[in-house]
Amino acid sequence: MLKKQAKVLSEQQIKAVMSYLENCPRNQLRNQIIFLLSLHGLRSKEIASLEISMLTDSTGELATAISLQDKASRGCRAE
Repeated sequence: MLKKQAKVLSEQQIKAVMSYLENCPRNQLRNQIIFLLSLHGLRSKEIASLEISMLTDSTGELATAISLQDKASRGCRAE
């Protein structure tokens, strides 16, 4: 089975999308965060399943890494 390489946005395309999102009046920050997370490889299901506990450490501060649980990721099964 052939796997296709994902297309990568150029720096100019990323700036264009961020500029567009900055000018959207509704959910501006949320949309920018979703876009940036997708640039770093998160799938839509993973982004939609994110919870605060996956983004914070035990003291409630923003963690340095996202801790995806199986329910938010592919888990043990290959797709």
